[in-house]
Amino acid sequence: MSLSDFLLGSTSKNAKRELLTYDPTEGGRQKDLGDYLGDFFTGQGAALDKATKELYVERLKSDNENALADRKKYGIAVPEITGETTKQSIANLIKRTEEEVALQKEVDKRSALAGYTPEAGDTYQQKLVKLKEFKEAEADAAARKVGGSVETALYNRGQQQQQNNLQMLQFQNQSADRTAQRRMDNRRIDLQEARDARKGQREMMMMIMAGLKNIGQGFY
Repeated sequence: MSLSDFLLGSTSKNAKRELLTYDPTEGGRQKDLGDYLGDFFTGQGAALDKATKELYVERLKSDNENALADRKKYGIAVPEITGETTKQSIANLIKRTEEEVALQKEVDKRSALAGYTPEAGDTYQQKLVKLKEFKEAEADAAARKVGGSVETALYNRGQQQQQNNLQMLQFQNQSADRTAQRRMDNRRIDLQEARDARKGQREMMMMIMAGLKNIGQGFY
């Protein structure tokens, strides 16, 4: 910066020009002979150093505001930006965590579509697991509502069980009827056999008596 620029400009205006040469690794504002002379004659060197440093910090923060806010949101450590923070260190941080932030945003998007609110501080892996559990719980709840697949299946199962019970009862009744009928048939057979046996005995006795009678008549 020329000596005339330094002498004629305000501190804030000069700080904008000095920002072009600001180097946090070299102690901040870089000075040539004009800068040293300006500092000496105006006595504003320290104020300009401070204003340039503050402007550097302000610009570094504003240029990376959104990116750093995303990283803070997802629990990524972000260092405090000071006059010693380099632009490259911030760029490296953003680049290094770019994939993780993208994954977090994608999971958040899916969660919003599903009606799920992720817990603050969760990694994207934890969010995915909880989102899956949330969807499964939602699906199960929907299935159990009236008209849902599970509710319908339970109703159909109940109806089938009633039908099975009715068929079993009918079978048992029919089986009992057949058993009673067999008992009656066996009883009739037993009675018939007993009558036939007695009849046979009477007939045999009559034949014996007739034989004895004929034998007795033979003696006369």
